[in-house]
Amino acid sequence: MTVAAGRAPGPAVTDAMIGALLADVALIPDEHRRYTCASWEARSQHGVGPDLLERLVRAGLSSREGDDGERRYDGLDLGNIALHLGLSSVRRIAIRSWGRTWARMRRGPGRHVLRYVPTCPDPGHPGECAYRFALPGGELREAVLGPLDEPPAVTLGCGPPPPAPRLPADLAALCHEIAELRFYLLAESIRWDAGFMRTTGIADCGGSSTLLLEGADRLGYETRRSFGLIVAEPFSTPHHWGEVRLAGAWVPLDPMTMKVLARWSPSVPDDTPVTRPLTGLVTRISGEWVPPATHGSTAAPEDPADEPRVSYLTEYHAHGGTA
Repeated sequence: MTVAAGRAPGPAVTDAMIGALLADVALIPDEHRRYTCASWEARSQHGVGPDLLERLVRAGLSSREGDDGERRYDGLDLGNIALHLGLSSVRRIAIRSWGRTWARMRRGPGRHVLRYVPTCPDPGHPGECAYRFALPGGELREAVLGPLDEPPAVTLGCGPPPPAPRLPADLAALCHEIAELRFYLLAESIRWDAGFMRTTGIADCGGSSTLLLEGADRLGYETRRSFGLIVAEPFSTPHHWGEVRLAGAWVPLDPMTMKVLARWSPSVPDDTPVTRPLTGLVTRISGEWVPPATHGSTAAPEDPADEPRVSYLTEYHAHGGTA
């Protein structure tokens, strides 16, 4: 997915806003950056046009010179800048789609058809592609696919979630405490570092789930970690969250994501409580991250580059028809 055109920086993007944003970005140690994003990608993927990029560089945005003499930037830095400055970026579009799904499922029943669309990591190999897919509910499905074969699909019912249980006061207080963290996209190498999150006040949804589970464990609740998908059209998104067992049921709590939805998706009211469960918006695959697919073997490869890339193409069908 690309953004058709980056939004030119307007007068609303002030030097003070840029300075405060880059001060937060600078809290992320440089060893966790990958300088692979060119200027054209800054515009097409993140909505950071050349004028704004120049302002950011003058204000201290970190970059490196590539072998071709062109400047390269960290994609997560640019993603964070786009989110916090309200630019038209791929991630902002995704968050808005989450919010639309959140609002739609409260209006009535429907279903999602979730299709796993893999890209072969070894194009040109002899024979067809043998895959093993990790599907919602923990199912592992094997499929042999040729160029014209339909990828596997899963149908998920959706609709108004059941009434959310009233959280105990101590658990609600924990959710509000975690929601005070400032949301920034973080590299895998630091996103789980609880010490970094507590020291800087910065976290992403995956890391904040660690703090939620640690806090709920200390309070005496039964907890579990979850990995799966935020289900939304046209593409679902891999996601980590925490769950707490209340009244005999597992309740998906993710105050960071609720804060993000209320802040950056017009479909979700600003006053939506951060204690609201994600019931209906997420589907669980496993307790830990698992590759969405393996290729040519039932074992996950040691090098993630050898895993097939998977897009989660998602269609919504209203009750009795197609939306």
